[in-house]
Amino acid sequence: MTVVVMHEPFGHPRVQGFLDRLDSVYAMAAATPGFIARSVRDFSNHTHSWGEILAPKCLQNPPLDRIASTLSTWEDLESVAAYAYSGLHGESMKLRREWFEQRDVPTYVAWWVGEEDEVNWDEATKRLDSLHENGSTPYGFNFSSPFDSTGQPTKLDSAQVKAKSHK
Repeated sequence: MTVVVMHEPFGHPRVQGFLDRLDSVYAMAAATPGFIARSVRDFSNHTHSWGEILAPKCLQNPPLDRIASTLSTWEDLESVAAYAYSGLHGESMKLRREWFEQRDVPTYVAWWVGEEDEVNWDEATKRLDSLHENGSTPYGFNFSSPFDSTGQPTKLDSAQVKAKSHK
């Protein structure tokens, strides 16, 4: 899950550069090896296909029309890291200060799910809040201090990340 608060609501010129990239960034995610699925947002009413969008408590209740968020599933950490830090998404990350407020909270959280697990926004927000309150744990972690699927600390395989990266 990623979540940030935009400086302005959807449709405002200040954040339009971000919004103009969304379709291409989502297409790039779908083309990245290891991508499984993502929640799809209906911008007309701010709903998502994987349940009602919720703001993590650590964001302190920003207006829903200023929350930019994604919830997606991936085969492994290297795949999502390759997507996040390369290609159009990586370029967009360099521009984030133009579009998003800087807050002293995590902007993303990762965790392992089984095939039987349901991925939804309620679960995601609890895990991001846990990361904010407790740091990286097997329940919710970041790329700097990840855990493997058995709950053991691990490291990203940089060679795999590079091999899966978009140029």
